[in-house]
Amino acid sequence: MLAFRALFALAAAASAFANPLTARQTTNTNQAIHDIVSALDLSLHVSIPTILTMQANHTATDGTVGTQINSLITAFTTAQTALAATPVSIGSTTVSPTNDDISIIYADVMSLLASGLSGLTPSVVPSFTSLVSRLDPSVAGATTQFNTSLPNSVKLVHLM
Repeated sequence: MLAFRALFALAAAASAFANPLTARQTTNTNQAIHDIVSALDLSLHVSIPTILTMQANHTATDGTVGTQINSLITAFTTAQTALAATPVSIGSTTVSPTNDDISIIYADVMSLLASGLSGLTPSVVPSFTSLVSRLDPSVAGATTQFNTSLPNSVKLVHLM
């Protein structure tokens, strides 16, 4: 029995150190999070149509697409930084903007990104794989921080 208690204490201590603790949620910061996610969405509504136009005009190259990918990296990094500076929200299902309102905007961001880049291949843009590998950490970082700042918000994004 003593060994079990020692093992339990060790497991509890290890889990506390393994998972960073998030500050207790005390305020509804949904409006600030909404503004950050909306700015990210606006950035994608500029860059993605430009990429689609380049594909349609057969002008998509490493340089032209690379410039847009750099813009996307900047947009996602800026969103991640701003979200990290925003206190964790208690959220709301009744006060606008609601958690779902914000998640729907983020779902639009992810949908635009996936569909906008889906037509690009290494045969069209030889460094496409490299470009996406540079973009991926920024997208992952912003998404992780979004889910931290507005807890469980990525669940609806995933469903959409």
